[in-house]
Amino acid sequence: MRLQRMGRTINAFRSWMAETLSHAMGNPREEKMTIPPAIGPQPYSDIPKSAR
Repeated sequence: MRLQRMGRTINAFRSWMAETLSHAMGNPREEKMTIPPAIGPQPYSDIPKSAR
């Protein structure tokens, strides 16, 4: 009984440690999805309207 509880505790610690390292190191797949916008002048794409 005691060994089972200790085994579960060790497994819980291992999964917590893996998740912590995953957050600390970053996930390249997630980082590619959150690319920041380009910096610098952007092409003008608004349709001009008359001032009337």
